[in-house]
Amino acid sequence: MAQTVRVRIVDDLDGGEAQEKVSFTFDGKPREIELSHENAAKFRQLMQPYMESSRPAKADNIATKGAPAPVLTQAQQREEGVAIRAWCAKHHLPVNSLGRIPAMTRKAWEQETRHGDRSLLDQLLAKAGIDPSESEDKEPDKVVPIKARVSVEDHLERLARTIGKLSDPQETRLRAASEGSGTATAKDAADRSSYEALVRRGCMRQDAEDTYTITSVGRTWVRLNEAALTA
Repeated sequence: MAQTVRVRIVDDLDGGEAQEKVSFTFDGKPREIELSHENAAKFRQLMQPYMESSRPAKADNIATKGAPAPVLTQAQQREEGVAIRAWCAKHHLPVNSLGRIPAMTRKAWEQETRHGDRSLLDQLLAKAGIDPSESEDKEPDKVVPIKARVSVEDHLERLARTIGKLSDPQETRLRAASEGSGTATAKDAADRSSYEALVRRGCMRQDAEDTYTITSVGRTWVRLNEAALTA
């Protein structure tokens, strides 16, 4: 005897029949719920004022406790490596020019550049015999001995050359920061996109929300590419 089996999806809210699945994230926790069209419409209507008043979340602001770390592409890994080595050069923190970056150095970079926490950086500087106060907000050629300047400048040039070509918007913003006070403020989404790309490539660092400062590598890149930028 043939039988027909009908699967009925139940509305998780009122127990009626559901016609669609609604997915959302709240406090960093992905959720989903089966709803009727009517209840789904009510949900979207309820959320609309919050959506209109909100803004896209940055990766650092999304709760990821217990979630796996994002997988970076090879290009992103190279960009991050350039940024970390430029940061190490800025603080005169020893780091190998090629190969794997120590996990502690990477963690110190993340804490200082993303959260303004220098505690781990200061520990690494003290371990390397460097006075933390001598590394803060100073250009490398102003605080290192003369004999070491050439190697630091060569290192910055090597880092700058690995960056390669920037997009036109990135070039324009980096050059403006170089010719001005060295700091810049993102006024819109286009600015923010360019500055965040420059941060990933080691040309700028983020000091606060929407506030960015050119790095030694960024200045070196501008100097090495000045002819192309002014052509």
